[in-house]
Amino acid sequence: MFNNIEDITSTSYDSIKYLVNSDLRINILELLYDKECNFEEIKGNVLKQESNILRTLKELQDLKLIEHSNKIYKLSSAGYLTIRNLKTVIDNFYVLNKLRKCWNVHNIDNIPLHFSRYLYLWKDGFLTYSDYVEYYKSINIYVEKIKQSKEIRIILPIFSKLHIAAILDTINKNNATLELITSNDILNAIKTSEYNELFEKLRTNGSIKLYLSNNNIHKIFYTVADNFAALTLFYLDDSYDDSVMLFNENMNHYDIFVSLFEDYKSMLK
Repeated sequence: MFNNIEDITSTSYDSIKYLVNSDLRINILELLYDKECNFEEIKGNVLKQESNILRTLKELQDLKLIEHSNKIYKLSSAGYLTIRNLKTVIDNFYVLNKLRKCWNVHNIDNIPLHFSRYLYLWKDGFLTYSDYVEYYKSINIYVEKIKQSKEIRIILPIFSKLHIAAILDTINKNNATLELITSNDILNAIKTSEYNELFEKLRTNGSIKLYLSNNNIHKIFYTVADNFAALTLFYLDDSYDDSVMLFNENMNHYDIFVSLFEDYKSMLK
């Protein structure tokens, strides 16, 4: 099934189906992903009949996903990559299902491929909804979070005075930095607004680094700061939706959130 690293990174349907069709296979691989175990530890964790466990261990050894030496079972390098990638696939499906109401009414075609591959990053995230009572609820939460930020990266596909004012005020007051990806149209809107003087001042002193797309950028409003990440989408008719925003305050994935921004930035070159 998996003979080398190239096989592990492929999208082989049969290989994935073989693993996910057995809770026992997945449970053993997940257990060994966390630590090396002897047989008694495996049996105590998976709670299956001994004969089934032994048979499954032999299958996984034959597939070179696990290794057995000195009574200890551990993942092979191929096994480690297999379960790590499989966990990512499962988590991605979990997020798709968890947020399906949101995806269904928004244009996810506008999300770049490298963003969609990392949907699992939003597993611990939460959605905010504005309504007729709290019309600016999502924006207000965004503003409160950005006020606490020191290092900010934003993909900006819209011109919004509320957002621009909060972002520039934060940079000015917190001595923060901003890397901004936007379009020429948005930049021109900023230049003709009351925020242009402060914007140019912050660009001049190096607090803002600007990256421009010659074309319209993807229709996602993406923010990654040192204290949160946020994503806002567009409706199916391509109008911007400022009523729903996805947040994540789990900074364990900060480096990956940043790498998504860097990948996007590299697309502009």
